[in-house]
Amino acid sequence: MASHAALYALSVFLFSAGAGVSGFVKITCNDRTVGQIGQPSLLNCVVKPTQDTTDIDIVNVKWKRSGDAESFLNCHQDEGCTGTWPGYRFADFSSEWDSKNMNISLLITNTQVKDETNYTCFVLTDSGHDEVDVDLQVTAKYSLPNVSLVPENKTPNSKEALICKASGGYPKGTIRWFGENNEEWTKSAETEVKTMDNGLFELSSKLVLLNGSTFSKYTCAVFNSRGRQENKGAIQTTDFLVHEPTPVGKTPKVVAGVLVIGSLIVGLLLLLLIRRRRAQPPHHREGPARGSEADPLDSTA
Repeated sequence: MASHAALYALSVFLFSAGAGVSGFVKITCNDRTVGQIGQPSLLNCVVKPTQDTTDIDIVNVKWKRSGDAESFLNCHQDEGCTGTWPGYRFADFSSEWDSKNMNISLLITNTQVKDETNYTCFVLTDSGHDEVDVDLQVTAKYSLPNVSLVPENKTPNSKEALICKASGGYPKGTIRWFGENNEEWTKSAETEVKTMDNGLFELSSKLVLLNGSTFSKYTCAVFNSRGRQENKGAIQTTDFLVHEPTPVGKTPKVVAGVLVIGSLIVGLLLLLLIRRRRAQPPHHREGPARGSEADPLDSTA
């Protein structure tokens, strides 16, 4: 019992001092682990002998965040586990201590952005001690982008703009714009990145549509921090844009109006002419004067 207490005191000193490998044991871990937001993350570490030693007893195991003075998970052969944080535990340890269990992996049950950091694992055995650093990277996939058409009044020669939004991703990603022929328009867009309350990111990008240069379809694509496309959304601008009528479209209406007005004017003129003719007295031809006619009684035989 005294020997175990001495080993425990030694482990506290070595862990605080950041001592490296000593003796005949070594911790083997994955240097880097990638965890998904909301999912369990396993920092896989196993104690292995460096010589032909096979009979090893683990006395003390500690996990802490690199740079922290205190460990958040501390398990000792005699005293059990103390100072544990909710959501952090050994992956392969039962409720009872097993000094022969060489699997000292750390399990984070519900990974969050705050868990992304470098961790230090320390082990003390009856054959020596070792310490190793493990890096945890956290990722989260962005949501399906939402693309909408909005009025645009701030930019000259433009009436509409496209807005693309995607959220819930990590690390910081980017939004890229493509036209109907897959030509890229990202340089013409303005993208804003906001940090949400849970540490995840929200991406918002605005692409102004200039008059006379609008395509019928645009695609908004979301890329993660590694440059890989995660999601995309498309919009058909022809379903929303309202175009001004062209002069050619107005010509038939103008011609029809002129014809109607012209017909009315001609009809009124004809009506006035007819009424004027009817208002004049009838015109009769004059015959020979009565005095000039020959009287049969005056004729001489």
